[in-house]
Amino acid sequence: MLPENESQGGKSMKTLIPFILLICGLGLAAFVWYGNKRASEKSDEERVLEAVLEQQEQARAAQARAESLMSDILAAPAACDGLTTGTVFRLCEMEPDVGEDWPDLMATTSPKERACLLDSFHQTNRHAFEIRNETYNGVDPDSNRMGRFMSDLCTAALWTDGIDYGDTDKPLSDLIAGFYADRATSRVKPAQSY
Repeated sequence: MLPENESQGGKSMKTLIPFILLICGLGLAAFVWYGNKRASEKSDEERVLEAVLEQQEQARAAQARAESLMSDILAAPAACDGLTTGTVFRLCEMEPDVGEDWPDLMATTSPKERACLLDSFHQTNRHAFEIRNETYNGVDPDSNRMGRFMSDLCTAALWTDGIDYGDTDKPLSDLIAGFYADRATSRVKPAQSY
């Protein structure tokens, strides 16, 4: 009888071994899967490093874009065609003393002159805001903002070929082109808005 009992115990052991091996195999597979999952996850340091590198790349791209925009020489707005520098120099003669407000320059201009000056003002500001990667809302300026713009536009006569301050018969588009050409050579002016 003893040999028969041993053979039955051996049989039950033989049927248990595959189940034990299966359970151990599944446990080992789960352990390996979990280990691989944890090993493939990024650490906090890796995430921070990736975020910093991405931010630096975005900053470099924004700087390259800004430098490209800064070197652009804008064209005078089409609304300025046919106007002369007399328009601008007449308005610059209204420049107030230091600390005083500019008069309403738009009230002293014709509709065509007003369209030219506002188009130039907004084009300049839109370009400056684009360089700074900001949104420009395009609100018409008050008299002081427009006055500062006009003053800088009149100053462009100092470096614009063929135009001297006070010339009233030169094309206004040429003066505006000189203004934009000077802005493009500066490291500061292109991003300046009014």
